[in-house]
Amino acid sequence: MIDFYNSMEINWFDRIFIFFLSSTFTYLIVTSASYLTFGGLILILGAWFVFKGEIFIATFSYLVADAMWVTNAISLGDTQGAIFIGIGMALGIGATYKMQIGKFTKNIKK
Repeated sequence: MIDFYNSMEINWFDRIFIFFLSSTFTYLIVTSASYLTFGGLILILGAWFVFKGEIFIATFSYLVADAMWVTNAISLGDTQGAIFIGIGMALGIGATYKMQIGKFTKNIKK
């Protein structure tokens, strides 16, 4: 189980980021924003988790954002876009599995 409170150190930058992101989410919920807007905000959240070194949580955030984009693509009748996003999601799930079993190397160049 992931211990969120002890795994990340919250500094002044994080406090400002969390405040602005939560304020933005609240405003968008009140104004009934689209799936794409929320997907973009969840991408920002995923990038913050990458910045903090929490790669598994970031990957989950990216997959949630992708699911929102697939929903939007299907509602717009964009089958090709939904397929491409689905391929990206499959690659993300594969990369997460590869990280969990320890098959990634530290260096990009082999």
